[in-house]
Amino acid sequence: MIDQKLRIAQIAPLWIPVPPKTYGGIELMLSVLVEELCDRGWPISLFASEDSLTKANLIPATPRALWLRKDLRSPHAVIVRLIKMIHDRRHNFDLIHNHFDFFMFPLLMNHECPPVLTTLHRPIDDELARVARSFPQMNFCAISQDQRQSAEEKKLKVVDVVYNGIDPKIYPFNNNPEDYFIYLGRLNQEKGITQAIQVARTAGVRLIVAGNVAGPAEWNYFLHEVQPLLNEEGIQFVGEVSFAEKVQCLRKAKGLLFPIDRREPFGLVMIEAMACGTPVIAFNRGSVPEVIVDGKTGFIVKDKEEMVKAIKKIDSIKRSDCRRHVEQNFTLKQMVDKYEKLYRQLVS
Repeated sequence: MIDQKLRIAQIAPLWIPVPPKTYGGIELMLSVLVEELCDRGWPISLFASEDSLTKANLIPATPRALWLRKDLRSPHAVIVRLIKMIHDRRHNFDLIHNHFDFFMFPLLMNHECPPVLTTLHRPIDDELARVARSFPQMNFCAISQDQRQSAEEKKLKVVDVVYNGIDPKIYPFNNNPEDYFIYLGRLNQEKGITQAIQVARTAGVRLIVAGNVAGPAEWNYFLHEVQPLLNEEGIQFVGEVSFAEKVQCLRKAKGLLFPIDRREPFGLVMIEAMACGTPVIAFNRGSVPEVIVDGKTGFIVKDKEEMVKAIKKIDSIKRSDCRRHVEQNFTLKQMVDKYEKLYRQLVS
């Protein structure tokens, strides 16, 4: 079968390991994709940090993930080395699947490069669009219809849309939540952490805050804007959590607050929560209407005032409907099936 003969190079971001030890949506999705492809018999090579764990042929570009190398002064030098490593091995692959954003675009400057598929995991800003347009031979995959629209508005050609998918079996369903809500994600402005705390305070509900901070700008925002709010009554800050801890926090929560302040490409944590039976209350930005069924698996709201009102009626949501919605629309099998089909199309 052709899918068993294709040799695929999967290119991970080098910032954190694959799978992530704590936060890392892209790295988590890449890990489950790679492991499932290996289980299906695909010869996969994963370019990632050496502290990654995989069934694939791991080709390390750095001994440890870059964010863990505190003494590293030139992280972009490591990325240049990764480009050279892939370039030197390009004849070993039928297709390259890039998850490392624009860093890998220079591979296409060699006319002997195999087809490259880049999954657009992040919002598309003007600079990304500008450089992407200069590589017309690049194949772009979006992770939501809204992201496809965003890309096409910036004149990028999207070959397909593949929703993120998870294995529901590793997200145990819970129909008896405890009396708290949860915020889970990066503790920065565009993810809406301060709005989540303000909403919980206004609604008079307990909020668990879990997440991480990365880079000087985020640390500055966290120290000046977020940390003072963590001392509010009813706010419990747990910081970074492991995968098992994340699942426990999600499945026991009455609801996930997702006051996103950007054009969200997908929002993995929303389907992780719903798989556990936990409804989501989210601002109407980006992919949110594609992921949540308003009034059935959560509530789509326009501002903090509407989010407070939605909290009051969270018990009207059947948690079994949340689980069923993920099982029908956002599974690992569905995601990998679509990528397999796309790989065959691009190579043929």
